[in-house]
Amino acid sequence: MSRITYNNKNAVFFTSLKKEVDDYFKTTGQQKTGNFKLYVKSIIFIATAIGIYTTLLFVSLPVWSGILLASLLGFNLACIGFNVMHDANHGSYSSSKKLNTILGLTLNAMGGNAFIWKQKHNIVHHTYTNIDGVDDDIAKSPFIRMCGTQRWVAAHRIQHLYTPFLYAISSMIWILYQDFEKYFRKKICSTQLQKMVFMDHLIFWVSKLLYIVFYIAIPAIVLGWPTALLYFVSMHIGLGVTLSIVFQLAHVVEETEFEHFQGNELQIENEWAIHQVKTTANFSPGSKIISWFAGGLNYQIEHHLFPRISHIHYPTISKFVRNNCKAFNIPYNSIPTMSKAIASHFRFIRLMGKNKPVLKKEFQLA
Repeated sequence: MSRITYNNKNAVFFTSLKKEVDDYFKTTGQQKTGNFKLYVKSIIFIATAIGIYTTLLFVSLPVWSGILLASLLGFNLACIGFNVMHDANHGSYSSSKKLNTILGLTLNAMGGNAFIWKQKHNIVHHTYTNIDGVDDDIAKSPFIRMCGTQRWVAAHRIQHLYTPFLYAISSMIWILYQDFEKYFRKKICSTQLQKMVFMDHLIFWVSKLLYIVFYIAIPAIVLGWPTALLYFVSMHIGLGVTLSIVFQLAHVVEETEFEHFQGNELQIENEWAIHQVKTTANFSPGSKIISWFAGGLNYQIEHHLFPRISHIHYPTISKFVRNNCKAFNIPYNSIPTMSKAIASHFRFIRLMGKNKPVLKKEFQLA
């Protein structure tokens, strides 16, 4: 069986960092899960999504207004994913396991599947971050080359030009194809999908059916097929672009490192926590607005080190992480603004489009 291991025998970095973080919560008496700030955000985003959906169905709008509103619905759904679903499926939204499970199903309400996502994201991605051949988030594709160890094809020369269009349809591909591909193949990249019990299968099919009913059938009946299709595509453009930008800025930029898994065994030279720091980047950490909408995912390093802690604590935790990285001489990848992070991502994607092996030193920022 294939095996990837980390050098955790002397994990002094994470031991030191975790002690500081644990001491902080003990001293302040705070819960590591969410608080009223998170609950208020959840109500705002979910109520807004319902309001926009209802408006699109029952209020007569000019076509351009409907397109903009549908795109806004997509953006709002992404924010529900960042703020509600993400914390809930990590078990960090609430101390109540039942509430986390219920709110984790907001992903199913948006067309995805919480069971598959939890294994894809919580287990595979968080354990094997940026390891080519294992991490499904950077899975090899004939369309996008995301790291230097992936096979190059001629179309990659212009991937920096067409990638935005792929991002725009990415959520449709995820919901209408990738979930089913993983479900029937019973694999996430090269990792076996965990066994699904009857209820998991039932939730998968019922939620997919309800997605078709609420996002396709009802709009088609009320608005007619042309308008319903236009709004559906517009919604997914807003959703896909928002999801792609936030996720790509966290790992697929000039600042982050990659590993390559081939054969049967890979020994990572660092402890797991150091690997997480080196393969991850923060972006725009000083922006409270971006943090609010992105569910703290602009503090991606903190999230990868402490996924069971709610994102509302990341700005504070980041101080401990930064100080420990400095003490242990570990690079802390933090891009000051979102625009600079986007520029870094597309410079990197353009570099990956070149027909040559790419080494870390070639794209490391000064």
